[in-house]
Amino acid sequence: MNMSLALKIRQYIIYPLLVLTMLFTPDAVSTDTAKLMGTDTFVMDSAMIMGQGITTDGEYYYTSGTLTAIGFTAIAKYTVDGMDFADVNVNPLPSVCTQRGNNHIGGISYYNGKIYASVEGGDEVTACIVTFDTETLEALDVYDLPVEQFPDGVPWCAVDADSGYLYASMWDETKTIYVYDADNEMEFVRAITLTGLGSIRRIQGGEFFDGTLYLSKDSHDKGKIRDILSVDVSTGEVKLVAERNIGSESFEAEGMTFTTGENGPVLHVLDYNKTIGIFVHHYEADFA
Repeated sequence: MNMSLALKIRQYIIYPLLVLTMLFTPDAVSTDTAKLMGTDTFVMDSAMIMGQGITTDGEYYYTSGTLTAIGFTAIAKYTVDGMDFADVNVNPLPSVCTQRGNNHIGGISYYNGKIYASVEGGDEVTACIVTFDTETLEALDVYDLPVEQFPDGVPWCAVDADSGYLYASMWDETKTIYVYDADNEMEFVRAITLTGLGSIRRIQGGEFFDGTLYLSKDSHDKGKIRDILSVDVSTGEVKLVAERNIGSESFEAEGMTFTTGENGPVLHVLDYNKTIGIFVHHYEADFA
């Protein structure tokens, strides 16, 4: 089959599915603390390569995707202006990871020309941070994380561009965030004890903006509502700063990132309908 015919067949399949998704999927709506600016919708293979994490360097969005049932992972690239597809690297993890069972790329964060990705696997597979080149999307370095700090894997990471420190935690019932020096071979810096809201459930992604760490939380105890939390990394104090109505109780909140818009910060969050596709929801983010 030639390439042009394959593309036409794909278009005939994907466009009706996209229209049906937009017509029959419950809409996310604004709340008092999260003003929805717009939504980008992705289905089929487009959704596969962006279902976990999102970050940006201001010019491009970078996304991560994982489907462990079929052994699929991906790092992809989209333009910030219009979210047009730019590039993808399918199954990008280096052999040192795949041979021992690392099969899941979670949350990601951009820093200094690299994508920092949280990578884990099942059972007792060592969790790690893998860096990728933003130009080629090829893997660069692998940094193993201490098993005693991450016995159940590492779902997210976020790099503070001001300090060069990388922050990460466990996924559920989280009481501690661990800090590493991304400029010094991921040397351990310190542990931050979280206060203010007790242990945190189901952290799916994190990103820094203006010196504050923000977390995307996927706890389903509020129905259609998913929380955005802030963390003061100097004190460990956690606050609820936004509640997002994502349209359905069954959708899963994933990674998040920020850009700067005309009226201030803009928050972009992945929400995953695993039977249909991915929704990238964009919000005005005046959390002050």
